[in-house]
Amino acid sequence: MGNFRYIAVDTKGKRTEGTLGGFTREEVSAELRRMGLKPVSVEPVRKKKREWKLSEINLSPPKIDPALQVVFFRELSTLLDAGIQLQFEDKHFQKAIGEILVFVKSGHPFSDALGEHKHIFPPFVISLVTAAEMGGGLDKILTQIAVYIEKEDDVRKRLSSATSYPKFIGMFFAVVLMGVMFGLMPKFADIFASFGAELPFSTQIMINISDFLRNNLIIEAIVIGGLWIGFKAFAASPKGKYFIDKHIFKLPVAGHIIHKSMVSRFAKTLSVLIRAEVSIVNALKIAGNTSDNEYIKEITEHVALQVTHGRSMGGQLAKYTDVFPIMVSSMITVGEKSGALAIMLEKISEFHEADFNTAVDKLSKTIEPIIMGGLGVVISIIIVTLYLPIFQMSSAIH
Repeated sequence: MGNFRYIAVDTKGKRTEGTLGGFTREEVSAELRRMGLKPVSVEPVRKKKREWKLSEINLSPPKIDPALQVVFFRELSTLLDAGIQLQFEDKHFQKAIGEILVFVKSGHPFSDALGEHKHIFPPFVISLVTAAEMGGGLDKILTQIAVYIEKEDDVRKRLSSATSYPKFIGMFFAVVLMGVMFGLMPKFADIFASFGAELPFSTQIMINISDFLRNNLIIEAIVIGGLWIGFKAFAASPKGKYFIDKHIFKLPVAGHIIHKSMVSRFAKTLSVLIRAEVSIVNALKIAGNTSDNEYIKEITEHVALQVTHGRSMGGQLAKYTDVFPIMVSSMITVGEKSGALAIMLEKISEFHEADFNTAVDKLSKTIEPIIMGGLGVVISIIIVTLYLPIFQMSSAIH
């Protein structure tokens, strides 16, 4: 698919120029006619060679604001039969919509069109649209997708808001500590050396640490860079990601919050899929992939396999209490027996979402005094260590 530059006139003879995505001139011309325009000329856009600027280099796909996806699915649900083309300010998102429109007009399913832009629309969305195309009710599914993405974005924003202040304090303290070690400590060391007095043990240790940091900058940069690259490589490897995903719930404070968020997301995804009449086996696999956690993905694949053999989903999830608490598996079992599985999953999601929100609120209120207290202790130790020799020398003079 490429871009075509067109010149057209409307029914009143007004000239219009623009760019539209398509596979051929004929396809773009047909699309213009459907828009009520008469094509004058349609030419493919030639890519001009130009010098690249450093600021234009982007090694990853452009990030799309989730709010745009929410608006897209809500408006699409409302205007599904109106034939109105949506417009967005984000050029990457608008380009994708244009390409999706042409793809659908060419006779391809809407789900296939979305699948051409997987960096924007996750597998969960594509699977729901596919199910709706087979079973009907696409407008309702689009509304559910919008609500789901909106809640996911709200979770990310709440986590970001809760951790932004601690991150700022941590970075500020790191800058201050580096200033003390690289600027203030050497000056005090020169002053102490001019007196020729014996320094307290704690002060001497601080000076030695400062000297080591200042005299081994290259080694420190290599070690820090090596550790960072090593961690990134480990986290990117299949075994490393699996290890991190399996033990991330055991992290102090943050692990509990991540766990609540993950269970809520899993239950909500499963509920939406089941309401869309996706089979339980496929719904489990999709929910596992959507979780972005290799350990949960492994669990859901195993559970899905057992479900195909006629076993209970709740009974199988009960084997993994480190991820799915007994309450979750029990409610799912009740839902399976009563035929109200989707309702039970929604209750599980709502309960853990409320618990998650409470935990996030407590996190910001709890972590701030802990950080401030810890920083106060560290700063006090540094001040006492630096000024203790001065107090001792002053007492000796008197």
